[in-house]
Amino acid sequence: MPNSFGNAFVKALINSPLHFLLGPNVALVTVTGRKTGNAISAPINVTRDGTVYVATSTRERTWWRNLRGGAVAQLHVAGQTLQVHGQVIETSDEVTEGLRRYFQQNPKLAKYFNVSLSADGQPVEADLQRAATERVLIRLQPMP
Repeated sequence: MPNSFGNAFVKALINSPLHFLLGPNVALVTVTGRKTGNAISAPINVTRDGTVYVATSTRERTWWRNLRGGAVAQLHVAGQTLQVHGQVIETSDEVTEGLRRYFQQNPKLAKYFNVSLSADGQPVEADLQRAATERVLIRLQPMP
C-alpha cells in the first residue's frame, strides 16, 4: 500500500520545477470522486502508447474507479497539465492482452510485476494471467 508521506513528497516534486528529477514516466492524476465530489490526486507511473498514456493500478486501490465510464481527469506529466478522458480496463482477458502489449513495449517493466520474459522477449503467459488478476489498466486519452 502506498505511503502517505511518500505520496505527498512525490506529488510536491511532480508539481515543482524539479519534476524532471522523477523522469518522464512519473505523473500525477487528479480525479473527481464520484460520491464525494472531492479532488483525489495520486502519483502514477505512465507509459505512452501513441498519444495515449497508459497506467496500471492494483485492484485494491480506489482512485481509478472514479475514471469508469470515460470520466475526465487531469494528468500532470513532464511539466504539463493535460485534460484526459479515462478508460478503465478491468476484465481479466482485456487486462491480460493490455499487459502483453505493455510489456512488449516496455520489457524492462515486467520485473516489477513479477512477469518473466521468455527467450524471445515475450511475457510468460502464466505470469501475465496472474498479473491480470491483480491489476487494472487505465488508458488516459488527452482531450483536444
